[in-house]
Formats: sequence, C-alpha cells, structure tokens
Amino acid sequence: MNSTSYCFNNLAAALLLAACLSGCNGDGRALLQVGEKAPPFTLELLDGGEANLEQYAGKGLVITFMASWCPCSKDSMPLMKKAYQTHKDNITFLVVGIQDDESKFEKYIRKWEVPFSAGFDDGARISRDYGVGSPPTTYVINKSGIVKRAFYGNIKDKEDDFPEWLKEIL
Repeated sequence: MNSTSYCFNNLAAALLLAACLSGCNGDGRALLQVGEKAPPFTLELLDGGEANLEQYAGKGLVITFMASWCPCSKDSMPLMKKAYQTHKDNITFLVVGIQDDESKFEKYIRKWEVPFSAGFDDGARISRDYGVGSPPTTYVINKSGIVKRAFYGNIKDKEDDFPEWLKEIL
C-alpha cells in the first residue's frame, strides 16, 4: 500500500469514528437529545402484545436498544434487570431489538430471562426515529415524555450514575 492510500484509509477511519462519536446513525440523524420529546412508536412485543409511547404517559420509561451479538448489550442486561426489580412499580423498562435476526434476539431475551417487555424493531422504524445507530443505546424518559438522559454504550460503565438517572424520572 502506498503512502497516499494509507493516509486516505486512516482519514476515512478517523471520519467514521468521529461520526460515530458525534451520535449520528448511519442515516445521518442525530441521537434524540436531552430535552426533546420522545417520538411516538408502536412496537410488537415478543409475547404477542403491543407497546406504544402513549401507554407510558404519566410514568417514567427506560428504553434500551440492544442486540444479541453485542457484548455491551450483554454486559448491560444484569444492571437493567436489577434496576427493573428496584423500580418496577414506578418506571417501565422496554428493550427494543435492533440490527439482529429476530429469532436470535428472542433467544437472547429468553436466555437472560428478561422480566420486562421486549420487542423487535422490524424495519428499524423506531431506531431511526430515535436516531439510534448501534446498540446499546438507552433513553431515560420522564412522565411527560421528555428525554432526560440519552446514553450510547455499556450502561454498566454508568453503574454509579444510572440509579441517579432513574431517580430523575420518578
């Protein structure tokens, strides 16, 4: 490889990294930001039910976009389950499967014995509306439907902060 193509490849990699770190997804949409109203959605749940944003009005909501193949999704799940056990009477938790095979995502949910609602974002409609480019991405939404926290990455890395984020939406 000559020096020109080496520099070009490094520049392309740096630009891609900068785009990822800036919170943009592959469509160039920015992550939903703190203070914005959460977009409405309808999600078919794995148990056959349906979830939509309106049904969570008046209650805090944590939406996490995950995938079975993602190591950070796997690392995040124990903390999400613990938070659910602590706050299940006051906060709703929802896992949305993205960038995955639906059957693999369903196996992931069963394997982890996820005690809260989960559904697969078929066609990536919801993840596009929320600006999610890759898993895991977590939104903490207050009772009025306003985003209070938006976090891309392993929620385990925010183990000390996450309980405080949840208190903000009680």
